[in-house]
Amino acid sequence: MAVVHIEAEIPWRIGRADGEHWVGICDPLELTVESETWADLMEDIALTLDAMLHDLLSNNELDQFLQDRGWTAHGPTDGAEAVRFDVPFIPALVQPDDSTAAFHR
Repeated sequence: MAVVHIEAEIPWRIGRADGEHWVGICDPLELTVESETWADLMEDIALTLDAMLHDLLSNNELDQFLQDRGWTAHGPTDGAEAVRFDVPFIPALVQPDDSTAAFHR
């Protein structure tokens, strides 16, 4: 499987929504991911970004999407099924005392 590295910095606000589950919110991409553990959340965010980029690739919209955001891809994107996207993201932990305000921007 080929890996396509995406040059981007994607911010995510991370916190506990109910005191148990971790929630990540990415405002620029309008994505929300919820997981039981921090480690699961990091993996689920990566898998969500990979799935989103696969969808864009299969609809021939990936190049325009990347260009619109000033991002670049390094690696082969000619085989949609045989590609894994590696996308850096920046988790910013939201403090428990301001999580309500931060999650409802």
